Amino acid sequence: MLDIINITAPIFIIIALGYLTVRLKVIDPRHAKGMGSLVLKIALPALVFNAIADMPFEEVIRPYYLIIYGLGSLLAFVIGLILTKLIWKQDNVSAALNSTALSFSNSAFIGYAVAAMVVGSSVAASYLSMGVIIENLLILPMLFIMAELNGNSGKSLAGVLLGIAKNFTRNPLIISIVVSIVFSIFRLPIPSIVAGTIKMLTGAAAPVALFVIGMSLYALELKGDLPKITTIGLGKLIVHPLMILLAISMISGGSLQDNYVAMLFASAPVFSTIAIIGQHYGLVNRMSAIVIVSTIGSFFSMSAVLIYWKMTIGF
Repeated sequence: MLDIINITAPIFIIIALGYLTVRLKVIDPRHAKGMGSLVLKIALPALVFNAIADMPFEEVIRPYYLIIYGLGSLLAFVIGLILTKLIWKQDNVSAALNSTALSFSNSAFIGYAVAAMVVGSSVAASYLSMGVIIENLLILPMLFIMAELNGNSGKSLAGVLLGIAKNFTRNPLIISIVVSIVFSIFRLPIPSIVAGTIKMLTGAAAPVALFVIGMSLYALELKGDLPKITTIGLGKLIVHPLMILLAISMISGGSLQDNYVAMLFASAPVFSTIAIIGQHYGLVNRMSAIVIVSTIGSFFSMSAVLIYWKMTIGF
């Protein structure tokens, strides 16, 4: 048990420090946006490139992992649709956001940080890149198609898809993955100056990302329909890993490490950017509250997966 605490405690201590520095007015909360951009647009892409550009191509692309993580996330999304549309009788926008909250982990900021403590930063970055592909090619398109194609939007499917494609091609993480794969396929050498610069940037990714999560939590508010908010926020930490486990039981061919890493990423909290997306649709308070509940609860969900991992095969 002490091994698990040694892995998860530092992660959530850094998150708590980020929260406290804003609460105690040590750092201006407005700086969180710039720091978050540093992580998402520079440090994390550098980390992904540093991890997989030198890898043999067969180790970069993990087909089994893509399938189980994609299928498990899709099943979690469908459960969100059933819950929101059929049981709660809410609109398409609410259904899209709730379903995404159940199926889209904070892989880049929290999932990677915990996985790196177990399997190492390079391997964790490889798994992260596979998750980013699923999230951006599968989950986010479903979110925006559902949310935008409602009766009042006046938008066409072609227009929505074009917007999704533009955002996809401008995503620094996606660009980094593509460039890294090219380097891997053709075994292109990385100049030592470039490699040294990238290596320095990678060190900032995890701690700054976690610190930003804590800073961002201070600006969020826990208010609204708390029973439904709690259902989605905590449901993410249960439904998503269980759907990954179901996908694993249906599909064979991967390694035990693939299985456990997929469950670990799925047990991470809701991605925090959903609060910003919620603001666009007038649901910022609800989505912010879901992020808070999910982030707090993820200490226990991620610890549970790690305990299961440790007890079954060890790490």
